[in-house]
Formats: sequence, structure tokens, C-alpha cells
Amino acid sequence: MHSVQQLAAITDGSSLKTWVLAIAGNLFLAVLALRAVGHFFKKEWGEMITLCLAAIFVGAIVWFPDGVKTVLTDLWGKVSGTS
Repeated sequence: MHSVQQLAAITDGSSLKTWVLAIAGNLFLAVLALRAVGHFFKKEWGEMITLCLAAIFVGAIVWFPDGVKTVLTDLWGKVSGTS
């Protein structure tokens, strides 16, 4: 049985963030995949390659958010000269 304090506890939102990234990211990847197939059948190679690269980037953000954050933070540090 849960107490009132356990049920009303304020969370840090990490589980919501994980859920939103998983659902929204997977839906976005599905849309990208459908568009890439359409470009494949129309033989629009440039658009298909661009969509595949976007899908890789979005997939990395969805499934490895901490790793992408680290890479982008390090990259920004090198560009801005702070690291």
C-alpha cells in the first residue's frame, strides 16, 4: 500500500523525458523511414540520403541521449574554445 507522501511526491521528470523521447522519437523515425522509401521509389537519391542522415541523428538522440549530449558538449567546447 502506498502512503499519501509517496503518491504525492514530486519527481525530477526523468521518466517523463524518457517516455517523450521514446514515443516522439520513434514516431519521427517512422515518418522519416516512410519518406525515405518514397524517395527511393522516385529515385530521388539526394533527399533519401539526407533523410537517412537525419534518421541516424534522431535515432542517436532517442536511444543514446546522454552520449549525444556529451559529444555535442565536447564539440561546442572545441568550437567556442572553452575546452
